[in-house]
Amino acid sequence: MADDVRIRNLQQQGYCCTQIMLKMGLEDAGLPEEPALLKAAAGLCGGMHSGLVCGILSGACALLALLLPEKTALLCSKITDWFMNEFKAENNSIDCKDLIPGGDLDRFVKCPRMLAATYAKVRELLDEHDFEFAE
Repeated sequence: MADDVRIRNLQQQGYCCTQIMLKMGLEDAGLPEEPALLKAAAGLCGGMHSGLVCGILSGACALLALLLPEKTALLCSKITDWFMNEFKAENNSIDCKDLIPGGDLDRFVKCPRMLAATYAKVRELLDEHDFEFAE
């Protein structure tokens, strides 16, 4: 299933961007779903429910740390640099409140595109570091 369809399906099930990033990563890695992890990740939704750092980026760092813990600092730095280059210029921020100023409308239009692009970059980084996906 294409990532954009997966993302929309997970959004409709009530998952936030942070949880979607983790859920897709676990699935693609062939790892079992971790209900406690997904529940904990809900604390990072919507920029920690305060509009701060985008949950997509938080979820990407959490996924990278989960899948390649020995390279957490390097990979989180790389995804953060990429995310800032990709989205900060247009929005002057990587905070959720600035990335999706239109609220729910932006959340259902803009977030899935940002999530798909970030997930693709996460996969690229994992591939570069010889992570083996289950697919």
